[in-house]
Amino acid sequence: MPHFVAVLVAVAAVLAAPAASAAPSYPWLDGGDAVPLGDRFGAPDEFSRVRVADGTFARWLRSLPTVPERTTVRAHDGSDLDRPAAAIVRMDVGRGDLQQCADSAIRLHAEFLWASGRAEDAAYHFTSGDRSAWADWRDGERFDVSGSRVKRVRGSAVSGHSGFRGWLQHLFRYAGTRSLRHDSEPVAETDALRAGDLFLEPGSPGHVVMILDIAEDAGGRRVALLGQGFMPAEEFHVLRSSDAKDGVWFVLPGPGESIRTPSWRPFHRRDVRRFR
Repeated sequence: MPHFVAVLVAVAAVLAAPAASAAPSYPWLDGGDAVPLGDRFGAPDEFSRVRVADGTFARWLRSLPTVPERTTVRAHDGSDLDRPAAAIVRMDVGRGDLQQCADSAIRLHAEFLWASGRAEDAAYHFTSGDRSAWADWRDGERFDVSGSRVKRVRGSAVSGHSGFRGWLQHLFRYAGTRSLRHDSEPVAETDALRAGDLFLEPGSPGHVVMILDIAEDAGGRRVALLGQGFMPAEEFHVLRSSDAKDGVWFVLPGPGESIRTPSWRPFHRRDVRRFR
């Protein structure tokens, strides 16, 4: 009898134990070697990474796969580019000169939704203001675009991640920094920033960089890893700068302040936006 009771207690303990959280997944990976972002860059001295919950965009970004050794950014055609990169995110650029800065941000957000079982929520806008949703594209919605005129037409249904990538590839033709304003909302200057937030300057051209991870010191000062795509379409990369702590951790601006990044003019704190 004591043995039977012990077995029951052990079974109850297993059932009561919290389930292990699933490791973040990155559906586009082809099996190449990769180092998680969080393992690649330790927090600066006297700083600690902020806590992020499992299943969040911030947690997913912290584990982004990076190319182990190469830091030279490659364009969509395979040519090497001179970029201020501390690491390359192992993520394909796709076909042609399409996945530029805003498209890279959309790609990461959309892939997170797919990886977390929320692909039905994936929807973004063209610069024209027309909305394109994965669920509609999957069911056969297509677009006939002529200049600024966008007409919805019917096509063949698709499925799977390859169909999802095809939808994004089409979206990138008509999305940009100006369309991101339709897909995001401003973050009040008094609100805490978080991974996934965007420093955005809409325009033709404009630019956007994404916060990938955040660390904080005992006094509440915060620094962040930043990532960007750029023109031409190229690999998404972690930014480096001699002005950043350890060369990669940028001091986040407070109300009324700005942040300097190596590829663009300073972004103001009021420029920060967050995907809806």
